[in-house]
Amino acid sequence: MDKKKLIEGLTIKSNEIRKIIIETVSKNGGHIGPNLGIVELTLAIHSVFNSPKDKILFDVGHQSYVHKLLTGRKDRFSTLRQRHGIGPFTDRAESPHDHFISGHAGSALSAGFGIATADKEDKVVVVIGDASIANGHSLEALNNMDGRCENLIVILNDNEMSIGNNVGALSKFFSRLMGSKFYLEFKNEVEGIVRRGKIGNKIADVIGRVEHGVKTMVAPVSISESLGFKYVGPVDGHSFEELLPALEKAKNLQGPIFLHIKTHKGKGYLPAEENPEKFHGISPFNVETGETPKGGISYSKIFGDKLTEMATTNDDIYALCCGMVKGTGLSDYFAKFKERSYDMGIAEGHTVTFAGGLATQGKTPYVAIYSTFLQRAYGQLIHDISIQNLSVNFILDRAGIVGEDGKTHQGLYDIPYLLTIPNINILAPTTKKELEEVLEFSSTYKGGPLSIRIPRDSAWDYNTPAFEIGKWKEIEKGDDTLILAVGSMVKEVVNVKEELKTRGISPTIVGVSSIRPLDEKYIKEHFKKYKNIITLEEGRTKSGFGSFLLEMTNSMDIYKKIFRLGIECDFIPHGKRGELLEEFGLRGRPLVNDIERCVNAKY
Repeated sequence: MDKKKLIEGLTIKSNEIRKIIIETVSKNGGHIGPNLGIVELTLAIHSVFNSPKDKILFDVGHQSYVHKLLTGRKDRFSTLRQRHGIGPFTDRAESPHDHFISGHAGSALSAGFGIATADKEDKVVVVIGDASIANGHSLEALNNMDGRCENLIVILNDNEMSIGNNVGALSKFFSRLMGSKFYLEFKNEVEGIVRRGKIGNKIADVIGRVEHGVKTMVAPVSISESLGFKYVGPVDGHSFEELLPALEKAKNLQGPIFLHIKTHKGKGYLPAEENPEKFHGISPFNVETGETPKGGISYSKIFGDKLTEMATTNDDIYALCCGMVKGTGLSDYFAKFKERSYDMGIAEGHTVTFAGGLATQGKTPYVAIYSTFLQRAYGQLIHDISIQNLSVNFILDRAGIVGEDGKTHQGLYDIPYLLTIPNINILAPTTKKELEEVLEFSSTYKGGPLSIRIPRDSAWDYNTPAFEIGKWKEIEKGDDTLILAVGSMVKEVVNVKEELKTRGISPTIVGVSSIRPLDEKYIKEHFKKYKNIITLEEGRTKSGFGSFLLEMTNSMDIYKKIFRLGIECDFIPHGKRGELLEEFGLRGRPLVNDIERCVNAKY
């Protein structure tokens, strides 16, 4: 095809794709900014490479919407992030064009290296952002490649953003130097002189060495030619005139190749361009104004406001997060206490150990992190925090079912894996008021690490006794059925108590805000009174709170049948949080049915 016609066709297609993405995400919510910024790049990649024979990987997959539209999923794209619809990230189970799952940052380089090592015939293209490439996992992969894999092409999508602004020396190095006028002009001048053949080979060799020296100074060591990559770029990521020849060059060179692309997050939709953090991942919005409907106050906001209040009178409080300042409710705190605020970027392991260092010096660090991402620092939790019994407070945001982000993001595993680690006490506030009480308690607690679970939900309040660590509280007094509801599940049981009564069930409802330590006194004094004991948790039942309780009662010589309600399937798919809670028996009539089943069980 004529190059001019090809570019005209791709330009028309890019406008169509932007329109589809904006319309779909405005209805379903999703990651709009990263995808609008990568439209031209993805179209160009699919024009030059032959998917699925050539393997295209995205790190992370929230930038794969364009890829999905180009690989046979256009007719179902309106179902994006909906139950039984197209998933939010790449997934091998969804399409042969998806070669690796990609919900968490930092996996694509390692996976791409493995794929390229096993399949030396086809090209492997890894698209990675300037925040993801600074992740420790990514740097390990770059270091280990050591110039191997001739068929590997790494494309850096450099938009100077992760979710919020990029942080750290590596991303600043990219932004400040790789796109500098000096480097670009020097590079172009050298290439022009050499191409015109106006100098001898010896002088050309000298200039080549000078150019390599400039690149070495300019490029971060981890992606420079000293690690065996051939560097191409920087290239305007919104110009097909630049993208197509750069990709063809990368395809035809013997690799590994490092191709540096400059893009603008939210490109083509003004509200997303002006507010890229808000439009990184967003709930449904008005296309005309970019505004989202007002909802209830989230637990994240309650946390952020309370921490800001406490830090006003407590100079030892430090707030840490991993690229999620706004998402974890810390925007106001970061604005007010700049010297005690640290956005660590996509570096969960480093964040945990850094917090441990603060704690050794008497500071009170709060690590605000999504439950799904704390998994990435399991080793540091054991080695750096637990063994030393350091007083670090972990705010586990999005604990439980998170909804549309699906199986890679559900916060279902923190109770089981934290229960395997000594010294970490695990708390799950049941109400807005109790979350504030827990935070007050944590600000002076020096007995070791605390994990504080908060759900992805609007804050809820109910008249409950004041929080005490290691103590449960009776919210409703009933007959011979005892329901131990952990954290967010108190709201769900209270909401169905009248329906339970219509079925002849009037349970005692106990709010469990202290998972560890358990309330041993309550267990000893009350368990023997009840015919039916039911635990309810927004997490995995296998090795979760109910299992922990069974172990404890057994060691206390209390042999009671305990029914455990929670998440029994291995992985929860994407869908609205409320819809999934109901589907998996944690809300509404399905919850009532499960409680009735337990009460009527014969044993």
